[in-house]
Amino acid sequence: MTQEAMVSKRDGPATAMEAAAGFRGVWWRRLLFVPTFGLLLLLAIVPLIFSLGISLFNYSIGSKPIWVGLGNYLNMFTDPQFWLATRVTVQFTIAAVSIEVVLGILFGFVMNQRFTGMGIIRLIVFLPMMLAPLVVGLFWRFMFDQTFGIVDYLLTQIGLPAIPWLIDPFWARVAVVVVDVWQWTPFVTLLVLAGLGTVPTDLLEAATLDRASNWMKFRQIYWPYLRFPLLLALLFRSIDTLKMFDSPFILTGGGPGNYTSTLSILGYRHQIMFFNVGMAAAISWVVVIIINIVTNILVKLITPAKVGQVHTGL
Repeated sequence: MTQEAMVSKRDGPATAMEAAAGFRGVWWRRLLFVPTFGLLLLLAIVPLIFSLGISLFNYSIGSKPIWVGLGNYLNMFTDPQFWLATRVTVQFTIAAVSIEVVLGILFGFVMNQRFTGMGIIRLIVFLPMMLAPLVVGLFWRFMFDQTFGIVDYLLTQIGLPAIPWLIDPFWARVAVVVVDVWQWTPFVTLLVLAGLGTVPTDLLEAATLDRASNWMKFRQIYWPYLRFPLLLALLFRSIDTLKMFDSPFILTGGGPGNYTSTLSILGYRHQIMFFNVGMAAAISWVVVIIINIVTNILVKLITPAKVGQVHTGL
């Protein structure tokens, strides 16, 4: 028997055993994901499919479901309250997210400085986003109260008239935006600080030696490193604001009238107050579709921003 044949005969069974062991190892690692996928299927996929099916029925709690197909969606699109809630939701999203991004950038640059007491300042600034929305809503509802609220008290002390924050439709919307900005601007600030921490100091030193203006530093040095964190903040805050429920519901209950009623509050009313589960599910799916459209647009903007950061050295 040649030496090559002996080697082949000796290595053959070992190679087969190693292949079998590797095959078993791969399947064992895959089996470890089964509980996770099962939990995801049970808690996410199944409820989504169930709610989609319910949206195709005229179903109220305690009654037999009646198939209506797209009837709930057609009734929803012809309901003025739906379009009012959609307009309110979009207004809240644009106003709150825009202000949060601008303030987040300003606070980020201020808090990126190093001086005594910055740790305490950061703790105070980041505190609002650590609070529960329920606590924040109750806290601000008391502050905006026209009789006992501290906000109107301070306005009257400096000679300004008291504002019916939670009664007037315009000021009620302003109050909701103020509460959302107060709670979530720290989140944007945190992402901005993370982006500022990646800016190379040698670039800043070279720009200072070249006597570059602050605007030139921001546009040419800071912006490439801030674009990805800001788009990420825009993504998360847009998703959260489009499904806003806590703040307007606790502050105004969707009123006065329906002028602070978001799509989530409208779905809540159909579900809890009118027991119209089918319509509530249809409204929820419209919110899901809107969020997915916005998410896909922002993700397409985020991907080239991340690639650009990789090329700049992040």
